[in-house]
Amino acid sequence: MIFCLIAVRFMGDNHPKWESFNLPEYLAIVVGLIALTLAVNNLSKGFANPIVWGGLLITIAAFWAFFTMAKQEGKAHIINTTVFKNTSFNLGLAIYTCLQFIQISLTFVIPNLAQLGLKTSALTSGMLLLLGSLLSAFFGPVMGRLLDSQGFKKLFIIGSLLGIAGIGLFIIFAQKLSTVTIIIFHVMFMTGFSMMYNNSMTIGLQQLEVMHIADGNALFNMLQQYSGSIGTAAMSVIIAIAGSSYQGASQQTIMGSKAAFIVLFLFTLIIGACVLSLIKRDKQGLIKN
Repeated sequence: MIFCLIAVRFMGDNHPKWESFNLPEYLAIVVGLIALTLAVNNLSKGFANPIVWGGLLITIAAFWAFFTMAKQEGKAHIINTTVFKNTSFNLGLAIYTCLQFIQISLTFVIPNLAQLGLKTSALTSGMLLLLGSLLSAFFGPVMGRLLDSQGFKKLFIIGSLLGIAGIGLFIIFAQKLSTVTIIIFHVMFMTGFSMMYNNSMTIGLQQLEVMHIADGNALFNMLQQYSGSIGTAAMSVIIAIAGSSYQGASQQTIMGSKAAFIVLFLFTLIIGACVLSLIKRDKQGLIKN
């Protein structure tokens, strides 16, 4: 009640600026993302499936239409696409999106692997993620403080190496995993995750002009939500395809999960490449800290 009274008191002095909502651009984004999700969900049926190739074509067409409309002058746009001309921002956005994709994918792959592959209980399967998640929540503010005091280079280098090592160990020991090793490898990744996740957003937004911060925030928030949803869809398809040639549900899940870890490992390499690019640009004086 007190908050509402204070808000009403100060809102009276503001004069909001009303701008028209660009519905065509919004619909182009929505159609593109939905089409991509449908295509990924049906990948197990092969690329010849109309939903797969049709979805991919619609995705390309929708985003082509969006960027074409976004270049038109004299109109209010959903997102100011000039932010994509900032390479440092793009690198921060890529790191953030890939980290979210991997993290959400692991919350799908690990419990399924533990329950169907290792025959653990549903409770145990879910608890395997607890320690890594708690440590990530604890380290989040600490890593933000370290970013302010020491800069991003050490945090991102160590974080990317931990991410690569954690997912790499999942691949190496895929057929010999136990509940203990799963927890250790997940903690390794989540520690690296906490070093980079929020900090990559901070670094990315720092590269933009003040007038473009809202556009940058919108992109980070949109890709955070979408990368998580597409991650679980992609992992389920990969596990189904890669495990289909093996006998028994347990072996199918284990080998399918190994294939999923390999895909996630590729994303950790992308993160590592983006980190190296950021460091190179920082040495060239192209990063705002």
